[in-house]
Parts: sequence; structure tokens; C-alpha cells
Amino acid sequence: MKNIAIIVAMQKEYDLAQKAIAGMPGISLSICGMGKVNAAVGATSVIERNRPEAIISTGVAGALDDSLKPMDVIVARQVAYHDVWCGPGCEPGMVQGLPQYFEADKDLYAKAMAMSVEGLTIKGGLQISGDRFITGDDVPALRTMYPQALSVDMESGALAQTCYRYGIPFISFRIISDSADGDAYDDFWDQVPGNSFRVLKTYLDSLL
Repeated sequence: MKNIAIIVAMQKEYDLAQKAIAGMPGISLSICGMGKVNAAVGATSVIERNRPEAIISTGVAGALDDSLKPMDVIVARQVAYHDVWCGPGCEPGMVQGLPQYFEADKDLYAKAMAMSVEGLTIKGGLQISGDRFITGDDVPALRTMYPQALSVDMESGALAQTCYRYGIPFISFRIISDSADGDAYDDFWDQVPGNSFRVLKTYLDSLL
């Protein structure tokens, strides 16, 4: 691939991703802002401007699966909304006329799951997303809605939906910032640069 777009939500994520992609040709990096509207607008702008061969979402997420701990890395095989319901006849999380689950590109996902990065745990599965900051009190309800969900964030659903509408291959990498029981690294943002964003660089090396 010679034209890959990376989208992040926050400035701290942008700064870290920028270090990971330094010197790599054909890679664009943009910051969309937090939440679904910002993510959709950001992805649309990138697609209309650059016509990328693929879009990669990266950033942080909270764990829903008990096996996950801070600094683990999630690769989304599927992405779904936890805050959408369009009424009778529609499954929770499904925008009417669209699938309940947005699938990652199969080739991109297979390459991601074939990676081995020393010192890091990489897991693949369902990522859920919505316009809410999630606390520990919200976790039981989210697990009931999506028992198989690994983690939750605020942008990947809208990014996946936008890519689906435009026919752009999509994949999401998320770094766990806090576990399902609320444990987190106090110095998370100090630990991330030398740790989990190595996954992004390793992955891009496999694509270019």
C-alpha cells in the first residue's frame, strides 16, 4: 500500500503516532477530535481529500474483558455502537439500513493478528463505541448488551461506518488505558511512547 491514512482523536495520541510514523512514505496522520460526529467528519475529510487505500484508527480504549490490562492492544475484528437503537425491528447498535457490526478489512485484520511485538499482548475481537465516557458503573450493562466485547471507545464506530459507506478498508488499533475493574497506570501517557505504539510502527512496516 502506498496511501494509508491514520486518524486519532486527541492531541496526545497524535503526538505519539507522529513519532511512530516518522520517515514512513505514503502515510498521512490527522486528528479528528472526540466523539462520533468529529470522527465521521474527520474521516470524510480525509477520504475526500486523499482517497486513501486504507484507514487506520488508533488511540486508547477502556477494557470490558476481565483478561485485559492497561497497555494491552486490541485489534478490532468488528466494531459496533453501544448507544444506538432505531426502534422495533432493529437490533441494538444498528443504524437502520446498515449492519449491526462493521467488519474490519479481512486482509488488514489477518496481517494485524500475525504480528508479534516483544513485551506486548495483542488481542482481536469486538470493539464497541459510542458518545459516552464510560465508568466502572457502566460496564455491567455494556457486557449484557455485547457479552463478547473486548473494549470500548468513542470514535471507532463512526470511523468504521464512514469507511463502510465509502468502501474504504478499515481497521482499528486501541491501547487499553484502564482495566474493567478500574485499574490504570497513573503515568499512562509516559509509558505509551516506548511501549504500545510500537505496534503501529510494526504494522505499518508490514503494509508498506
